[in-house]
Amino acid sequence: FGSRQGTCASKAPPRTSPARHPPDLPLDPLAAAMLRSSRARLALSRARPRLGGFGSPRDHEPAWIARWNANHRAGKDNLDWFFRAFNSTGIYETFLKSSPRFYGFIVMGGMVGTYYWSRMWDHLWNYINQGKLY
Repeated sequence: FGSRQGTCASKAPPRTSPARHPPDLPLDPLAAAMLRSSRARLALSRARPRLGGFGSPRDHEPAWIARWNANHRAGKDNLDWFFRAFNSTGIYETFLKSSPRFYGFIVMGGMVGTYYWSRMWDHLWNYINQGKLY
């Protein structure tokens, strides 16, 4: 497959010139270019914020979504009292934030709600009919 001169795999040790270069820098052009590119890449990676790739949790959303999310209505809404009361209960963090707990909450809430809905109509029927069956 031919010789691999000029690559890191060459058997010759790198030459150094103490007068022009520090003793630890190789003079091999490819190795020097790789070293420069790795230093430049390191400097750029330190300066650039890490936003993550497409679809990652750190992927940055478009600017219009960032502006939309920055527009908070805390304290301005007519139902602010309700939102503050609901947030103080901790229902969202306990039941609604996790999918399995959410489904369990909906199923159990539906069962309990259906039971008491039925009992309410039975009591209304008894109140209106005063014990008559029909």
